[in-house]
Formats: sequence, C-alpha cells, structure tokens
Amino acid sequence: MTASAVSALPESLDSNAVARLSRDEPAWLRTLRSSWWRRVEADPWPSSAAEEWRRTKLDDLPRDGALLTDPPRATYEVDSALAEQGVVFTDLASAVREHPDLVQSHLGRRETIIPQGSIWARSLAAWTGGTFLYVPRGVEVDGPLMARTELPAGDYTYLPHTLVVLEPEARVTLLEEISSPDGASTWFGGTAELVVGPGARLRYANLQRLGDGAWRIGAQRTEVGQDADVITLNAEVGSLVSKMGLDLRMSGKGGTSKLLGLLAAGGKQMIDINSCQDLLGSHTTSDLLYLSALYDEAHAAFYGVTRVRPDAKQTSSYQECRNLLLSPKAGAEPIPVLEIETNDILRCGHGATAGAIDPVQRFYAQSRGLSADEAEQMIVRGFFERVVAQIDSEPIKARILDALASRIGYAELDGIAA
Repeated sequence: MTASAVSALPESLDSNAVARLSRDEPAWLRTLRSSWWRRVEADPWPSSAAEEWRRTKLDDLPRDGALLTDPPRATYEVDSALAEQGVVFTDLASAVREHPDLVQSHLGRRETIIPQGSIWARSLAAWTGGTFLYVPRGVEVDGPLMARTELPAGDYTYLPHTLVVLEPEARVTLLEEISSPDGASTWFGGTAELVVGPGARLRYANLQRLGDGAWRIGAQRTEVGQDADVITLNAEVGSLVSKMGLDLRMSGKGGTSKLLGLLAAGGKQMIDINSCQDLLGSHTTSDLLYLSALYDEAHAAFYGVTRVRPDAKQTSSYQECRNLLLSPKAGAEPIPVLEIETNDILRCGHGATAGAIDPVQRFYAQSRGLSADEAEQMIVRGFFERVVAQIDSEPIKARILDALASRIGYAELDGIAA
C-alpha cells in the first residue's frame, strides 16, 4: 500500500470540491460527477421520517473532516494469464486512466433504492478511491482475489466506490477488507455496485474493521442476471456506527442469490442494516441470513423488505435475522417486511429473533468442563457457524474468523484457527 495523507483541500464537500476532484479527469467523468452532485444538492440527507433511517440519526456524523483525496490503495494482484484474457483488477482511479471504455460503460449508470439515494449519489460524485474488477465473458478466476486497505489515522471523510462487473458465464471470488486505527472521527462512506451477467457466478465478501470512532455510512447494490448465482457476505466488526443499505435486484429469470451477514459488536456500537430483495424476474431464488452477537451496550437494527413483483412468477425467497444478546444492556430490533404482488410463488417468508443464550445450553456446555467464558465463546461460534459454513474460500474464511476473534475469542472452527 502506498503512503497516504489527509488532504487539506477541499476542507468541505461541496460543488467546488467535486469540480476540483475532476479537474484533470476526462470530460465524461466530470459530467458524471457533476450530475450526481446535483442529486445530492436536491436531496442532501436521508429523512429520519423514512423507516430505514429512523434508528440511525446523522446529527453526530463527523461531516467536517477533510476529504481524503490520496487514500492508500490496496495491492491488486492478478495472474498474468488472467490479465491476458482481459481480467482487470485495480483501483478505480487507475481503471479510469487505463480502461476508460470499460469504466464509462458501467460507472454511475444505475439508480439505487430511494432511502439510500443521497448516500449513493454522494459517493459517485466525490469518490477518491475504490476497487474496479472486470471479468470478461466465460473467464473463470480460480482462487480468491483480495483488496485489503488500511486507512491512516485522522479525522477525515473517505468516499470510495467499488465497481464489479461480470460478463456472461464469468466466475470470480472477491474479498474487500477495510480497517483504520482507533480514536479518530472518520466518516467512511463507501459504496459498492456488483453487476453479474447471465450465467455468471460471484462470491463477494466485505469485511469492515474500522476504528472505534469511525462512522460507516454506506450502500451496496447488486444486479443478478438471468441464471446468475451470487453470494454476498458483509461482516461488521468495527466502527462506532455502521449503517448499510443493501439493494438486491433479481432482474434475470432463474437467478439465485444469498445475502449473508455476520455482526459482532460491543461497547456502545450501533449497527443498522436495511435490505431490499427486489424479485423482478420469474423463477428466481433469494435468501437472506444475518446473525449478530451483541455485547455490552451494543445495538443492532435490521429492517428488511422482500418485494415480489407482479411478473415474478414461481419465485422463492426468505429473510432471516437472528440476534444473540450477551449483555442485559445489549439490544436488537429485527423488522422483516414482505410485499407480495403476485399469487404465483413457491415460497416467501421470514424469521426474526432476539434473545439471550439459553441457560440450559450454557449449563450443558459448562458441565463438560468449560469455564463460563469458554462456554459463551463456544456457543457464539456455533451460532455463527450457519454463515461461516457457507464461506467456500479458505483464505476468506480465515480473514473473517480472525476479525471475529477480537470480539468472541480464539478457537478452532472448521479446522481454521480463529
């Protein structure tokens, strides 16, 4: 990773700042940034009246920090044989310079759901970093690609945008990991767009390990094409406040998706997830499973909507949110919503729970010779196993378990040391 400095200019994020960011960029990108900033000016911040935003207040969001214009860039490594086949894996700024046609074809071309529209627009207007991954038709990438970024200390704003494009029948696995030191009031406003073409297969994991003063206010949009197969995993471990909006579009007939989440929070952390599984194509399958373990005074909120459109015949969908409360002061608010606009479906349901460890389960674990702490750790690891078992990349599984270990302790799980 390269060294980074917190830029002194621009001091505030406004139209002049956006103009300065795009000063040396191609005309199409200047126009694109400007058009998205006009969206920001028209709708500056999400309304607390919206159901998706009434649990996370933005009053204390650190908005005054300098914009991080020279962020550290992850090391993007791709096999030379794959590069010869047209695979592009680099940071977004480099992709604009080296592969402008590819970026221009996809960057900023799609809307997201209204509740996260202003966050989405702000990132597209003022991004200064992020990942670009392009996999051509029929190309299969063996082994996971990883983009790990460690941010510098300081009070600043960083708005990266990740763009992943898979052409028909392409296959790839990607992990993005972001971390920063404790103590700083950082605003991390990262967004990600995943475009998965017909018959393609994507495994995407995002691991958030930001410092204890950071605010993560982000959004993720996934487009699933015909007969495509997508699994996304969001692991939330760090930050003071984390607010993520998940926009999943099942637009192609026969597509399948899984939205997986692991949340481990303590102290006064607040993690707020809202999701929209939008089933537009027929014969699609979309399942969501989010699990949280909450310590101390941590709080998790989940508001999930499954929307089945009139033409989405013979679809199957489910959303499940389970919360393990490991302190009397921890809290959770899981709220599932179903909007079904057709009577020709195979399955559409939900499940949501929030509660402490079963005393009988704890007693049984301790009766086997474990201490109270060891019993709790074992139970939490078993609770998370439903998601961990679905991570089919051993290197990514190891990174996720290493992050979770800082909260739930160390142990062997599926043969990998946490």
